[in-house]
Amino acid sequence: MRNKQLAIALALTISSMAANAQEQNDRKKNFFNHMDFGVTAGSTGLGFDLAMPVGNYVRLRTGMSVVPRLEVPMTFGVQVGDDPATSQSKFERLSGYLSGLTGNKVKQDVDMIGKPKMWNWNFMVDIYPLKNNRHWHVTAGFFLGPSKVAEAQNDIQSMATLMAVDIYNNLYDKVHDAQGNKLPYTELAKVKIIDVPGVSNDLYMLKELQSGLHYNGRMGVQLGTYSHDIVDDEGNILHKKGENYMMEPDENSMVSADMKVNAFKPYLGVGYDGRLVKKNDHLHIGFDAGVMMWGGTPHLTTHDGTDMIHDVENIPGKVGDYVSAIEKFKVFPVANLRISYRLF
Repeated sequence: MRNKQLAIALALTISSMAANAQEQNDRKKNFFNHMDFGVTAGSTGLGFDLAMPVGNYVRLRTGMSVVPRLEVPMTFGVQVGDDPATSQSKFERLSGYLSGLTGNKVKQDVDMIGKPKMWNWNFMVDIYPLKNNRHWHVTAGFFLGPSKVAEAQNDIQSMATLMAVDIYNNLYDKVHDAQGNKLPYTELAKVKIIDVPGVSNDLYMLKELQSGLHYNGRMGVQLGTYSHDIVDDEGNILHKKGENYMMEPDENSMVSADMKVNAFKPYLGVGYDGRLVKKNDHLHIGFDAGVMMWGGTPHLTTHDGTDMIHDVENIPGKVGDYVSAIEKFKVFPVANLRISYRLF
């Protein structure tokens, strides 16, 4: 029994010595022996992270970042009919009629506001490859967040114009078939501008309205031409290549677009960090530069399902410049400044 107790005591002593030696060895090798809290600012927004070493050449970081609320104004022109050359004169004739119909001033421009919606959780592995220089590192990791990184929507002042466009197109649809052809006399007689039971409309008034609407054509925001045939799920052609893309308001008299990329976004980059204050090892400053790979060209999809980047070309004005710029960014450039404090 005594030998058994001695063996147990010896085993516990050896285990304790081994654990203590391992602890000292881990500290010597810099395994998780301190933690830094950092704040970041740069192209990925404002954020924070926590960092811990794994040995002498590797550091793990994880945190979150969010792009602050910014607004980018954009202006679209309202077009009447398919021909831009005659749209101005047609709109001038119709604007007074539409203002009287809606009771609001109708403008030929629609203003939209673009806003970033990007926030991400990130996980990074910093590798220090230089034995005698512990400042420079290469980094691999990923960002994870919502796929929608930006959105655009019309401003409040443009709602009166968009509502007028909706009303006009509703009247146009009532006196035309799905292909835009005038309804025949027999069908036109059944049309009710305001659907009140027991009340029929004046056919002469309808014919005059139909002729005027047919001459002018539909109204919408002209945003270039289709870059390829647009087909439905059954393969039927909805819009031919080269046809004008006219964006019309949705059922709430609004126009909008969302920019989407992959939710999982790998990252590769380089960085540098060092003391912020000489002889003070608690405060550090550094930077990171690299690329966030968001899965190729982004998608910029309007409320009607049209992808402005992949489905449309020849987009006019500043809107076209914005779309062209977005199309070029297959990856997102990252440049961040980081200030950290050693917690322990």
